[in-house]
Amino acid sequence: MSNQSNHTISGLLKTRNARFKGKSGDVELARERQQLTRMIEDNYPAFEPVRDLLLKRNPNWEKVEEDLCLHGSTLREEIRRHGMCSKHPDGGYHVDSHAKRYLGGGWLEELAWLAAMEAGADEAVFAQTIGWHAQGYHGQNEIDLIVRKGSRLGFTSCKAVGSEFNSDSRKHRNRLMDALHEADNLADHFGVDGDRVAILVTADLIDELKNQPRYMSLMGKAAVLDVRIIPLEELGWDKLVLAIGELLE
Repeated sequence: MSNQSNHTISGLLKTRNARFKGKSGDVELARERQQLTRMIEDNYPAFEPVRDLLLKRNPNWEKVEEDLCLHGSTLREEIRRHGMCSKHPDGGYHVDSHAKRYLGGGWLEELAWLAAMEAGADEAVFAQTIGWHAQGYHGQNEIDLIVRKGSRLGFTSCKAVGSEFNSDSRKHRNRLMDALHEADNLADHFGVDGDRVAILVTADLIDELKNQPRYMSLMGKAAVLDVRIIPLEELGWDKLVLAIGELLE
């Protein structure tokens, strides 16, 4: 294998007993709908009820639709303009499987990829399944975002969760802690010294009035594991580009 081919994400992973399986996310499609993706980024709390409406997560869909704010209504129409949903005569919505994946969290992976390219990555892929083998065992993981700068890699796990962090919700806390462990496992499986790992989550994890984390044990454990947490407070484009850019340093 040439030195040039070694300096690709695929080539670097092969030196670590791992390989691409199947296709990664569609970068051309991500570029085509980046305006919609950026609209969701800018208005994530307004997007949540729209997502729940279209994915039938709330049985009281008529009330949800009635209560959509201006940003939510605009997002719904933009989603419809992109052909991701159509309204039934009885009032419900039809959403195909590809649109469900995008609305359910695929948009966040595409956003992370767009930010990585803006931050100056030499190469980046998203929604990529990686096969691996080690000590007689084998398996596979889907990695939400892999970025490369030179011969170093960065791995990001993207989690579209509720924007309002509920410290009393064990389910919410566990999902975030599981995301942290998942990201740390990526480093164990595929990383080497110098590689960086992050999780991008859509929860508000910073109490800006008190200037402290809302979930102290999560942030503390992330610091120990050297996993960068990118919360809702850094979802704005400029801040996100800077945060993803840290994986390339």
